[in-house]
Amino acid sequence: MKRRKFIQNSLIAGTALGAAPFACKQKKDAEIVILGGGYSGLYLAFLLEKAGREFILLEGSDRLGGRMFTHPKLGRDVGGRGIGDRYDETMALVKELNVELIDITPYMNSPTSIYYKGKLYSDWKDRATNPRMLEFILPNKTEELTSLTGWYQRPDLDIKYSELLANAGRTEEEIDLINISSNYNDVRETSSMNSYHSKAFRKFNGSKSIYNFKGGTKAFIDALVGKINGKLITNKKVTSIKSDDTNAIVTCEDGSSFSCSKVVSTLPFSTLRDVDLSISANPNQKKAIEKLPYTLITQIHLNATSAYWEEDETPASMWTDTPIERVMDFNPSPDHKDLVCWVNGKGTAYFDKMSDKEIGDATLKILAEIRPASEGKVEYLGTHNWGKYEFNKGAYVEFGPGQAVWFEDMIKPAGNVHFAGEHTAKASRGIEGAAESAKRVFEELVA
Repeated sequence: MKRRKFIQNSLIAGTALGAAPFACKQKKDAEIVILGGGYSGLYLAFLLEKAGREFILLEGSDRLGGRMFTHPKLGRDVGGRGIGDRYDETMALVKELNVELIDITPYMNSPTSIYYKGKLYSDWKDRATNPRMLEFILPNKTEELTSLTGWYQRPDLDIKYSELLANAGRTEEEIDLINISSNYNDVRETSSMNSYHSKAFRKFNGSKSIYNFKGGTKAFIDALVGKINGKLITNKKVTSIKSDDTNAIVTCEDGSSFSCSKVVSTLPFSTLRDVDLSISANPNQKKAIEKLPYTLITQIHLNATSAYWEEDETPASMWTDTPIERVMDFNPSPDHKDLVCWVNGKGTAYFDKMSDKEIGDATLKILAEIRPASEGKVEYLGTHNWGKYEFNKGAYVEFGPGQAVWFEDMIKPAGNVHFAGEHTAKASRGIEGAAESAKRVFEELVA
């Protein structure tokens, strides 16, 4: 049974009066309690500290960084890593922290081979029929959006993504192929607004250069944490938030509790919906917390022990119509390849019931079948499944049809409970979206 409770708006006044004794008796542990130690929570803590505000940050897991995660077992980044030169908030912070970046722009345009209907292609001559490009060569009416925030202000454009693709002339077979490339759970269930948001971000805020952190995202997170003197407490999984619009109490799984004047939740709604909430949420906020889907992503990490791509003269990166979907080369070095099988959405179900060994065996078997030159020259390192990761239950938010109209209401403060995180970003996406949301909530708190 999920623990979930919302105050009815009509009862707020009475509840506030009834809660007065609890507010008076409870000594505040901090002015502000931040829930979640990912990038948005840490950046908010950084901004608050510079402004001289008191806070405590609670993180449910045993580490800080959230989806900016350099996996200790794999030794690789498994979450957000790409930074555009027009990510203004993040780039300014990178400069202030003096964190070194690696320019991966040339690598982003490296060639990709295609495995389609039992045949391996070193390249695909006709871009218009390239299976991996079918989604990206469509007119998507971004000309109808006049700003970065236009995506959630146009309910007339909010239809199923598959319907948008069909209206643009894509066949059912082509839509199936697009479902492999699209970074959504299922194009037949997700909203076209996700695609509009992505394309608007590229159109109005397109970066010319893309960077990674030297030493992985851990180097950036460690540098940010090192600049924060306030309390950052891990292993504090939140089980309830109770607020009377003046005071709030956050209770954790270990029985500890924290009293404060304001709460900022950066928790993904996929995990916030399991928290017992007694807050003055508005109706659309309630629906968003309860129902917003998050994209499932499973990453299967491989190491190439030999340059087999030179043997068969075919790019190491691959798009396939097999269960491993896409094989991405995350290392631009010509003689070394950090290979990752990137499986999205409903495709993750193929591996979900397998043991770690079974995932490795199945992946190497499929790879050897579709890419014979790789047999015996690839080793399995491990898998990271964002859908099964209990502190996220998905890689990032995606809106279902008709849900974008909730957005403006869902990011409003619920009394003295505020909301940050990439899912609440109006304009930006990914890493910059997390930073943008932290800056917005900082301004709410200091106003």
